[in-house]
Amino acid sequence: MDNRTMNIFKKHISLLFLLLISGALISCDTIISSISELPENEDEEASNSNDPTDPSYTLPGIRFTNGNFSLDTPFEVTQREITLDWDVIDNNGSTIEFDFEYSYRYASPEESIQSKSFESVNEFESITISNLNETFGDELYTFEIYAEYSVPNSSAVKDTTFEGQFSVNAFQSRGFLFNPYIINSNNDGSYTAEIYLDEIQESDDLTAFSLVLNYSDALLTVTDVQVFGETGSFLNPDGSNTLVYVQPEITSNFITIEAGIAGSGASISGGGAVCEITFAPTGSFQGSTSLSIHNTSVLKSSEGFNIDILQFDQADVVQ
Repeated sequence: MDNRTMNIFKKHISLLFLLLISGALISCDTIISSISELPENEDEEASNSNDPTDPSYTLPGIRFTNGNFSLDTPFEVTQREITLDWDVIDNNGSTIEFDFEYSYRYASPEESIQSKSFESVNEFESITISNLNETFGDELYTFEIYAEYSVPNSSAVKDTTFEGQFSVNAFQSRGFLFNPYIINSNNDGSYTAEIYLDEIQESDDLTAFSLVLNYSDALLTVTDVQVFGETGSFLNPDGSNTLVYVQPEITSNFITIEAGIAGSGASISGGGAVCEITFAPTGSFQGSTSLSIHNTSVLKSSEGFNIDILQFDQADVVQ
């Protein structure tokens, strides 16, 4: 009999002795029944759901230290980079300190998060995601933070995954932008710059544009230009507009694309893709080069008035 059981047994004997002295009657069955109530497992009463070494322990919640962000609600990022910080908290909302190991993964709107691999965060409660592209409509980035805790003196591991979503609104002034703004090579070695209009107001009455793009013709050669005017596109949302398109003008280091819409289609507002330009690299292209929207670009209303372009974007073509 271990010490704990022996002590409880002694207490029952002492109680019996006192009752006998006082003249009380007690049966042997009562004594046996009382002793049988001892816990079969001496650790049973020591269960503690707040102790990480206990089998009943559950990993606590996680929250962002930046109150503007929430795991439960998609949030907006206003730049092309974001740093996420978080705390580990218990059920009472108190921050606790354990040696968690963290990893994360994220996916752009057109990617599946399941196709991405987790990357270690080196135990820091922070991650930085760079080179974010603008999102449009209901597009969202998705991220997951994986937390793991190895129970001391045990092979047990506690783990959980937290998920979140966010949109990107880094481009906040009317104008053209590159999306993505880091342009990598296609499978055939060419490069495609997709260009969007953004922050267009319905009151702008946009019907035409002249896009002037600056590039290095010593490093890149224009091989194809497409303007998007099909039904469902930004310039033709309901299919009632007709695209009026002029063949682009290509001069030294510049390409000018002019297009307009005719018809009584739905009012254009918000943002979306308007064209794409494909480049072939020259033999002297090494490393990277930049593309930029030139300040001679113009937006026009149906009455022929200029609509101010407030922001001129730039992209990097990376070999």
